Amino acid sequence: MYKITLINGSIETVIHYPTEQLKVINPRLNKARGQAQRLTFSLYPDNPGYNILTRFATRVTVMDIRDNTEVFSGRVYTVKRTMNKDGLWKDVICEGELNYLHDTVQDSVIYEDKTAKEMLQIFLDYHNSQVEDYKKIYVGNVTVDDWIFCTTNNETTLEAITKYIYDENLGYLQLRKENGINYLDYIKTTADKVVEVSLGKNLLDMIQTDDQDFGTRIVPVGANGLTIDNVNGGKKYLEDPAAVAKYGIIYKTVQFKDIDNDIELKNQCEAQLSTYTSPKQSLEISALDLATIANVSTDMIDENTSVHLINPLMGIDETWKVVEYEVDLNEAYNPKLTISNKTLTLTNTLSSIVGSMVRNDGNYNGVQFGDSFGIRIKKDDVVLTLNAKDCISIVNALKKVFYVDENGNMVANDAVLNDVTANRGIYKDITTENMVAKEK
Repeated sequence: MYKITLINGSIETVIHYPTEQLKVINPRLNKARGQAQRLTFSLYPDNPGYNILTRFATRVTVMDIRDNTEVFSGRVYTVKRTMNKDGLWKDVICEGELNYLHDTVQDSVIYEDKTAKEMLQIFLDYHNSQVEDYKKIYVGNVTVDDWIFCTTNNETTLEAITKYIYDENLGYLQLRKENGINYLDYIKTTADKVVEVSLGKNLLDMIQTDDQDFGTRIVPVGANGLTIDNVNGGKKYLEDPAAVAKYGIIYKTVQFKDIDNDIELKNQCEAQLSTYTSPKQSLEISALDLATIANVSTDMIDENTSVHLINPLMGIDETWKVVEYEVDLNEAYNPKLTISNKTLTLTNTLSSIVGSMVRNDGNYNGVQFGDSFGIRIKKDDVVLTLNAKDCISIVNALKKVFYVDENGNMVANDAVLNDVTANRGIYKDITTENMVAKEK
């Protein structure tokens, strides 16, 4: 059912075809919603692809030959060569095209009052200006409304998107290909196709896991400790009556660090209330994908599917999203699925991402603390920053008026002054010692 092809430059080499003897061993495809896909397989020396695998340079595609649908596109990530008493072979791990965004690094820049779409445009434009055409990814559909304040710190483009744009409570990322062009969507809601999986029909086994971190009375807290009691009848919480009736009264505080208006704070929390008042669960299931015997792939289960799960023995009759899908391509009728009512997360996609955007860091009386930018104080157009890189800097609008240079000199820029060095003394009512004031 699946054809696997290696691409080196303009040369394409088929290494697996279902109706021929040409085969790879144990081809497995893993797709997780909002994450880079992963393809693994093994090759013996008699396969034409055995000696043409180059890490990062060799591209890989998987096509469903029934309707010529692309189910994977990416590159070879790593190759492990093994020899023992059973023979000689190579184990190959491939990563999906989303990880092309790890090939570029964003500059260190302060961004303020940007929408999610504007920030995504900035990051992807910079990425695309530095890479080959096949690695370019363009802004797609952005349906998440959010305002972003951040300072990038030489992260890869994918790390920057994940740290500063992506908010798992608001939506998820999706790489989509259209007419051979990759688009990155940031989607709040989707109209998934729904596949029924039921006991006695196509459900094989199931493991259920609960995460009880939830509440029935949600206390939203905004910037500088802002609460909603002044616009909510004196109550600082929003209640889910159905959840209270079922689970009792459970208070849970939810932070909205970037909101400084109590009406907006209440509206945002109301819009997301069900996210915080339902126990989060995940299910791992094995199911027969009955659509694999059809002539097209459009009805098959994948990571963009919702599953209507019916299991009377466990009291389940609900529709949940598939968040991870893994299948042996030789047995596509038997995928392993992780379905969940949890908010999606990219934790397993990226490694060692440190720091977070301003809205998730501490904000106390107008002073913001963050791993990536240190300490920042903002009043109108004036921003004072204190960190290990700049030591101290003051920016008025777009102009840096005061900073410490790489040699430790304190430099003050003034457009009306010529270069003036003030040794110990008083300069413009400031006591100075080796301060340089110059025209920028």
